[in-house]
Amino acid sequence: MYKKPDPGQSPVARHSCRTFSIYQVITKMKRKILNLAPCVVACLVTALVTFGFIAGDKVMPVTTKSDKARALFKEAQIQLFEAGDARKATELFKQALDLDKEFALTNLYYGYMGFGNIEREKYINAAYEQRDKVSEAEKHFIQAYGSLTNGKRDEAFDELKAAIGLAPEDKILTMHMAFMFANFEKYEEALEYAKRSSELDPDFSGAINLEGYILWHLEKPEEAEKLYARAIEMNPGNTDFLDDYGQLLRGQGRVEEAIVMHTKALAIKEEYLSFLYLSHCYVADNNYPAARDNYLKARDASLTNGQKNFCLESVGYTYLYEGNLPEALAAFDRQIEFNKQLGGRDESIIRTTVNKAYSCLLYEDYAAYGKMLEEYKMYLTSLNLSEPDRIFFGQFANLVEGYLYAYSGKTDLAQKYLSLYDQSLTDEEKDTYKSDLFEMKELIDYHKDNYKEAIASLEQAGAMALYYAGLAYEKMGNIEKVKETYAKISNNKLTSFDLAVTKPFARKRLAKL
Repeated sequence: MYKKPDPGQSPVARHSCRTFSIYQVITKMKRKILNLAPCVVACLVTALVTFGFIAGDKVMPVTTKSDKARALFKEAQIQLFEAGDARKATELFKQALDLDKEFALTNLYYGYMGFGNIEREKYINAAYEQRDKVSEAEKHFIQAYGSLTNGKRDEAFDELKAAIGLAPEDKILTMHMAFMFANFEKYEEALEYAKRSSELDPDFSGAINLEGYILWHLEKPEEAEKLYARAIEMNPGNTDFLDDYGQLLRGQGRVEEAIVMHTKALAIKEEYLSFLYLSHCYVADNNYPAARDNYLKARDASLTNGQKNFCLESVGYTYLYEGNLPEALAAFDRQIEFNKQLGGRDESIIRTTVNKAYSCLLYEDYAAYGKMLEEYKMYLTSLNLSEPDRIFFGQFANLVEGYLYAYSGKTDLAQKYLSLYDQSLTDEEKDTYKSDLFEMKELIDYHKDNYKEAIASLEQAGAMALYYAGLAYEKMGNIEKVKETYAKISNNKLTSFDLAVTKPFARKRLAKL
């Protein structure tokens, strides 16, 4: 069952804010519904740093008509990257723009410093319109991000390579290429550029920390940990570095150490991500009241409505982990009301409504699921959607309805909606959503008593599907595999919607064995 990526999952599960590209932030709504990330601003804040830091022909210039604005820009970069103080950096970028509203690079940076989509696009568009008034290196850089916003990945790489060609000793441009490769999960290539960035400046802790992050994604946690520790030694007050290290520790199951690391970050300053990651740690430690408390603190410390929305969603998850469906649904209702009050957040309302429905599946409350499915369809009809979005959401409705029948055992109807969904997808989309297609197909096999056929694919899907693999093993009388399957769910230290729904049921089945 497709869910949006979680900012606290394992190093190979696109867990971190830094793995989300600019394209994923401001692309069409049909992509945003499934890919919104609560920490995407932090990702971009980390990526958009320190241009023209060293004067000279081999680094990218910083074009502005005001020397004072340029000085503020560079000071903001120091606060942003070396000190890890995004709030201070935001203030300084704003001051720079007050002095020169046509300061292209600052418009680009400022656009990603904690605004909603409308404000963000305002500043990004301003930067793009000013691209012909800056140096060639700056122009290529701005156009690289413009290409990403339009989904033109190859052009984005070409533009950034052109910028690096004009400024080969700019450590940050080089690091940007590392980020771009990492965004598209090309970690070997990302590592090459991260190393090159740190070679350009051995004291550049940002590149060292990024190198550690990429090694983590390459499943080399010991090497990553050494680099994280080195970056923290160089900048012990950088809470981003502390939080990255804490994420690695939690990914290794070292939850108590991770809690210490995030607590250190919060002692320096109370930031959204530190509270968020600490909450994830408490989820991993099965301390759901503490997780709830810190999700609410993260909401209070957040800079964007998207972040606040995710915190409210995560509160709902904590009730699901506890097996308290009524409180979870009430929490999701509060999340929906929050988005309605904001206006213009239709995709979030749709996604939350679908999550409410999914929450009911293992409780076998199919009547409630059906009611929420109708709410979803009615809400869609009330929206003024573009034709591509209307088609996409119509396809998605087939998927949501198919899950109702697949989980409830109405195999003929499940097959009908599986076929409708499959036929509506392009070959590329089928590859993207193959886990959904497999899950529905094997749930149909399960309900037809074809347990061996079902297990192979169910074991490769999310926690809810894995739970049904455990049920299939029970039907086959393979108690050893039953225990192994349920334990895999119960002992998982990560944070996700699937796990939140499934863990209480897996624990109950284990207790009965």
